[in-house]
Amino acid sequence: MYRSLHLLTCSLLIIPLTNAACAQHSGIGIKGGPLASHMQSATLSTNKIPGASLGIYVPLRAGPRMELQPEFLLTSFGARYAMADGGTSAVRTLYAQVPLSFKLYLGNIFNGQVGLQMGRLLTAQQSTEAGRTTVTESYEHWDYGFILGAGADMVSGLDLGLRYYNGLRPVMMDDDGSYPRNRALMLSAGYRVGRLRAPKLNRRRS
Repeated sequence: MYRSLHLLTCSLLIIPLTNAACAQHSGIGIKGGPLASHMQSATLSTNKIPGASLGIYVPLRAGPRMELQPEFLLTSFGARYAMADGGTSAVRTLYAQVPLSFKLYLGNIFNGQVGLQMGRLLTAQQSTEAGRTTVTESYEHWDYGFILGAGADMVSGLDLGLRYYNGLRPVMMDDDGSYPRNRALMLSAGYRVGRLRAPKLNRRRS
């Protein structure tokens, strides 16, 4: 009896794994999740601040174990830093971002990711003990950098990911030499709500 149960358990585990090889298909999905971001600078010390991202992604199959994945996200970045008078200040920025990642599947489910990301600043706000102030004009309108990550794409259509973003462009205008750049560690969960089918070609009879 125990042997039968063992064989049944192994069969139930093997079936999803064999089907998982066909789990990656072109489609469109909705994704979002929390993140922690800060601004990296050689002269300015900042602390991480929580944020989030939400948007759509379009995984496009590029081979048996490869995908290209463009996305459109609304993302909240920011940082917290100490002021000269001993107080603290927090800056929160909202970007419309367009990441493009290349995904290489290391197995049937797990994948490594690398890519580029460009973002357009929508608004920036600074919060101090005195209140909140809009400081959008003090920040560069465009941000870009590279992304590295890993993910797990399930047969059910659920996609999980962990991604690191390294900004390459200083975010401040008229900088005095600190040149802070966006850094973020992002978690995401997405679901492929639809498939993109390959066009059918009509064959002519000879």
